[in-house]
Amino acid sequence: MKILLIHSNGVEVHKQKIATSNPQEFKKDIIKMDGLILVAFVSVEDQDTYDVEIISKQGADVIEQAIFSITEFPELNRQKNEEIREHNKKVEEGKIPGKKRKLKELILDHTQYHVDKVLVYPWAHLSKFLSNDPQAMEVCPMIAEKLEERGIEAGYSPFGWYKSFKLSCLGHELAEMYRDVKLYIQPEEHMENAEFKVITPQGTEIELKLDEKNNIKNAQDFKDKEFLLFLQSELGAPREDKGEEPPHIKSMQEFELLDFDPNTDPGNLRWYTKGLIIKNLIKNYLEDKLIDFGAILVDTPLMYTVKNNKLTAQTARFPARTYWVESGRDRYLLRFAGDFLQFDMFSSMNLKPQYFPLRVYEWEQYDFRREQEGELTALRRLRAFVMPDFHTLCKDLPSSIEEFRKQYELDKSIMEDLGLKSHIIFRTTKEFYAQNKEWIKALIKEENQPALLELWEDRYYYFILKFERAVLSAQNKSATLATIQIDVESSLEYIEQGGKKRQKYNISFEDVDGKVKHPIILHNSPSGGLERILWGLLETAQREIDSIVPGFKTWFSPVQIRILTVSEAQHEYASEILAILNQKGYRTDFDDRDERIGKKIRKAEVDWIPYTVIIGPKEVENRTISIRERLIGKPFGSKKRTAKQINNIPIETLLEKLDLETKDYPKYKLPIPFRRFSTKIYFRK
Repeated sequence: MKILLIHSNGVEVHKQKIATSNPQEFKKDIIKMDGLILVAFVSVEDQDTYDVEIISKQGADVIEQAIFSITEFPELNRQKNEEIREHNKKVEEGKIPGKKRKLKELILDHTQYHVDKVLVYPWAHLSKFLSNDPQAMEVCPMIAEKLEERGIEAGYSPFGWYKSFKLSCLGHELAEMYRDVKLYIQPEEHMENAEFKVITPQGTEIELKLDEKNNIKNAQDFKDKEFLLFLQSELGAPREDKGEEPPHIKSMQEFELLDFDPNTDPGNLRWYTKGLIIKNLIKNYLEDKLIDFGAILVDTPLMYTVKNNKLTAQTARFPARTYWVESGRDRYLLRFAGDFLQFDMFSSMNLKPQYFPLRVYEWEQYDFRREQEGELTALRRLRAFVMPDFHTLCKDLPSSIEEFRKQYELDKSIMEDLGLKSHIIFRTTKEFYAQNKEWIKALIKEENQPALLELWEDRYYYFILKFERAVLSAQNKSATLATIQIDVESSLEYIEQGGKKRQKYNISFEDVDGKVKHPIILHNSPSGGLERILWGLLETAQREIDSIVPGFKTWFSPVQIRILTVSEAQHEYASEILAILNQKGYRTDFDDRDERIGKKIRKAEVDWIPYTVIIGPKEVENRTISIRERLIGKPFGSKKRTAKQINNIPIETLLEKLDLETKDYPKYKLPIPFRRFSTKIYFRK
C-alpha cells in the first residue's frame, strides 16, 4: 500500500461520472470538509488484498501516526529551541567553544499544526502494481472506519468515479508526507512467556533466573565460562559494545576469500578464487552427503510473484526484509528462503505414502533478506547469502521425530567435518518437551555438553520444535549455523488465526486407509549459510588464537600443500613434485620467490597451509621430500609449535597421508596461475 498525505485547509471532492463497472455508492454530488484536513491518497497494491483487515489497520496506524507527528511538531520544535538556547548560553559564557545556533521558527502559527478530520481517497497513480481483487475497494472505507473507532473524525471518497477535487496544502514542515506500507502478518509475541533452562549432559535441568535486563542471576551455577558467555549472548543480556570491527573481516580480506563491493547494496559480497574453491568444495561435499542420506535434488527460481496467496501468507511475515523486482506491470520478491517455491511445488505433486520420508535438498545459490543497515556484520549478517536448504516430508508426527533424530546426527557429523564447534539449543512447547524429554536428553548426553532449553506455553510459529547449533564469535556474539525445525503448520490447507482462516500450502496425500492427510515437514539447514560457516571458522580461530592452532581442514583448504625450496637449484625437482601433486588432485602451490627458507616457512604459517613440502639439496639427491604437517585444531606444542616436522620421506608417503585424510571428501583443482607465486593473481592492492 502506498499513502500520500497532504495536510490541507479544507477539501472538496466533486462527483463527475462513473469510471468502473462496479463503483461504490456516491451519495452526494460533493464531499466537503471544513477545517484542517489530512487527506490520505491511498493505492491498494497486489499483495495487500491477501488480508484487507490487516492492511486497513496498518493504513489507519500510519495515518494516526502522521496526525501525532503534525500535532506534536510545535512542542518538539519548542524543546529543540530550549536546547539551542542552553547551548548558546554556554557559548556566551565561554563554557564551550563554537558558534551560537539560530533558533528554529515554525513556518506557520502553531495553531495550524492540528488535524480536525481525515479524508481517505483512493488514488491509483501512486503505484503501477494495483490490486485487481474486488476487495481492494473496501480498504479506504475500512481505514476511515478504523480511524472513527479511535475517535478520529474520518470519511472516504468512493471508489470507481471520475472526480475533481480542491485542496489547499498548508505548506508547513509536515504538510506533505509519503508512506510505503507493506502487509505485515505478525506472529503472536511469545518471549514474555518463555522459560529458559539448561540441561546438563547428566540430564539435570537447571532453571535460568533472569533479572529485568536478562542478566543471569544464578551464573554461579555454570563453571564453563564459554558456555556462560554463550547463554548471555542468546538471552540478550546487555554488554558493552566497543565498536570494534569483527576480526573475521580482516581474515577474509587478507586470505583473499571474499570482500565488500562498493558498487552494490551493502550486505552483498564479491568472492575471490580461493573463496570460490571453498564454496564449491562445501557445495559438492553437502550434495554428496545429502544424496547418500537419501535426498533428491531440486532448484527453484530466485524470484516469485506476490499474487499467489500461498506465498503471501509467508512473505507477509517479513515485509521489511524483502527485495522487490519489477518486470513490466508485475512485481516479484527476491527469494527469502527456499520454502516458498518448494512448498508450492509439493502442493502440486501427486504424493504417495511410499515416498515418505521424502527428503528434498536445494543448494540455494542466493537468498535475499534486506537486513537493517545497523544489523549487517560482514559474514555473520548479510543481505545476499548462500543457503543449503533441506526439507523432508514425513507421514506423521511420530515418524517426523524419528527422522529428526537421524538428521540431528547428520548435522552433527557435518559440523565435525567442517571443523566447527558449537553450542546446542532446543526451543519447544512445554507440552511437547514433557512428552519427548527422554530422547532430547539422550541426544544432549551423547554431545557431552550442556544445552540451552527454551520452553513456551503454546506454539507461536509454524514449528513445534526448533533445534539450533550456534557458534560464539571472538566478541562473544552467538549466531546459528545448523538448524532443524518440526513444522506442523505449513502443509495444512489453512490455519485459524485471530478468528480468521489463513491459507497455507495445502500439501496433501492419500494414505493407504483412503484418507487425505497432510504431512509434517522438517526444515533443516544442515550446515547453516555458507558465509556463516566461514564466519564461524574465522571467528573461532581468533577466539582460540592463544591456545589452538588455526586452519581449515585439509579437504577444503584452498591450498592444501605448499612447496618450498632452499635455493633456485631445487626448482626443477620442485616443479616435478608440483606437477605430481596437482595431477593427483591435491591443490598445491610453489613458493618460487628468491627468499630465505625461513621467510617462506613463515608465509606458509600465516596462510594456514596444512602441508608444507621443503626441498633442499639432500632431498634432490635422495629423490625425497621433507614435510611440515600443520597441527590444525590441536593445542599449540611447546614454544607455540604449530607443525610436526617429518624429514626425508618418499612422496608416496605424503600421498598416502593425503589420501587417508581426504578420503570420501570432494576434490577441486587449483587454477594454474595460483600454482606458482611468480604467476599468482592478487585481487587486493
